[in-house]
Amino acid sequence: MERRIRLALVGLNFGRHIAEHELLDGHGAPHVELAGICDLDHGKAAALAARYGVRHYGTLDEILKDPAIEAVALYIPPHGRARVIEQCLSAGKHVMTTKPFEDDVPAARRALEMARSRGLVIHLNSPAPAPCGEFLRFREWEQEFSLGRPVSAFWETHARYSEVADGTWMDDPELCPAAPVFRLGIYGIADLIELCGPAIECRVLQNRTETGRPTMDNGMLSVRFENGCLGCIAASFRVDNGTPYRNTLLIHYEHGSVTRSIPCLNVPERKIQIGLQAVQNGVPVVRQEFIDEAGRAGQYQWGEFNRAIREKLSIQPEYINRIVGTVELINQFRDQAVRELFLSV
Repeated sequence: MERRIRLALVGLNFGRHIAEHELLDGHGAPHVELAGICDLDHGKAAALAARYGVRHYGTLDEILKDPAIEAVALYIPPHGRARVIEQCLSAGKHVMTTKPFEDDVPAARRALEMARSRGLVIHLNSPAPAPCGEFLRFREWEQEFSLGRPVSAFWETHARYSEVADGTWMDDPELCPAAPVFRLGIYGIADLIELCGPAIECRVLQNRTETGRPTMDNGMLSVRFENGCLGCIAASFRVDNGTPYRNTLLIHYEHGSVTRSIPCLNVPERKIQIGLQAVQNGVPVVRQEFIDEAGRAGQYQWGEFNRAIREKLSIQPEYINRIVGTVELINQFRDQAVRELFLSV
């Protein structure tokens, strides 16, 4: 039987959902034991620790000094996260965290290389450490039908947010540039980099009409990839059509197209639909398949996290490059977004 990883979670603003739906009762529970939680709001952390039946740690330092804790799940803002990750690594703790990894390229690479040099594990949900189900199938189709190079790629999601300013990093245009792209579209950035290769140029469009925050609520990012593929990532906080977080991906290759459709959150027992349209021996080919929600891109791979720690698998350079690639693209469109905002004032 698999020996679970003893883990402490830091940051309950986003981490509470992970604790309750993935670690205490979810697909992470067989692989990870939630042993403690920590948050700047000590009252909330203490109350939730009592409810979960786990230890309340007053500070991160308390966690790092506890030899019983093998790993830390960090759900803190991305700005400066690499520095906190380095503290965890220095204490010999493995790290699971979330997208976006960081907003500073050298800091991101330094933390990842530190993990590699020390034989410690860093995983996040997007980009994921191991190929997910739909992307493995896309690769098989690429070979089977000789699809060729990707030519154009489109990724889109939406929801309806009625947020108000609260003084957090999500109110700061520098820390949260083109906010829907940064907060939701970051999944699309990771997906397209994995499928289409390194990105070399981007342009961002954004506007703000209804949000109560000073940051934007509608955004679109166009990307040029090293291999010539052109991509578009669109995300919005302004759309309420009854399908929140519905996610659509379309890639046209030289000799065919693939699609992925993720249903909205309120669909029970969600199945992810993928499709192929191509030509084989002069005959049109159309395929549709379904994969489980737990195996798709953007999900936390807790089983892979456990395996990497138990088998002492170092973080690979290819994964480091994919993570850093997303941070590099973030830096490009952040600079554009902030400059545009400044010029419009």
